[in-house]
Amino acid sequence: MLYVKVSVRLAIARQELPLPYQAQNTIMDVITIVFNWRYTVNKAITIGLIGLMLFLGIQAAKETPAGELVDYVSFTGTIAELRDDSILVHEAGNEENAMIFGMTKDTLLLDERSRDSLDADGFEIGQEITAYYREDAPMALSYPALMNPDVLIRRSSEDRGFVHVAAFDDTLTSSDGKLKIVLGAGMELCDRNGKPVTSLAGKNLVVFYADSTRSIPAQTTPEKIIVF
Repeated sequence: MLYVKVSVRLAIARQELPLPYQAQNTIMDVITIVFNWRYTVNKAITIGLIGLMLFLGIQAAKETPAGELVDYVSFTGTIAELRDDSILVHEAGNEENAMIFGMTKDTLLLDERSRDSLDADGFEIGQEITAYYREDAPMALSYPALMNPDVLIRRSSEDRGFVHVAAFDDTLTSSDGKLKIVLGAGMELCDRNGKPVTSLAGKNLVVFYADSTRSIPAQTTPEKIIVF
């Protein structure tokens, strides 16, 4: 802009632009306005592009790259209310914290005692449940929070061992690094419909087991594994 202004001033001084003084100043004012406008627009565009890049970067960070395993988080509590296709659950030990879990056709409903599938009408007020969902799962910003878990397990008062829900890699180690599966005889391997399966690597699994080693990760030969 400064270069253009100087060029115009030189042209006027050399009488290449023989204009009255007032007209000269008017021209310079117009040039200033035009360039200031262009600068403002360019600045706005630049800020907008930076904002867009930041937004896309944040969204990309939230998305899980193809092939990358995602951790699961859990929420354990007591059913306080039964609703249409959902349940209101108060967190164990902190009743002020509650969540609403939807039950869709894609939600795997299980009974911890039998380790089998469960119908939605098998849940009752007062029962303890544990919901498992991906850490990047969408959640409604309401209170209580509303979301659709991948797995809902009705807990048993009997000691039935342990349950671990996670994605497992090619070495059959969970995505959270806490459990490693050691294949052995007597294991029951099936999909959500109860059909036998043979492949576990790279899959999301519900693992039922009685004991494990004290190593990191803990190693176990499960009693039952459900692929979902």
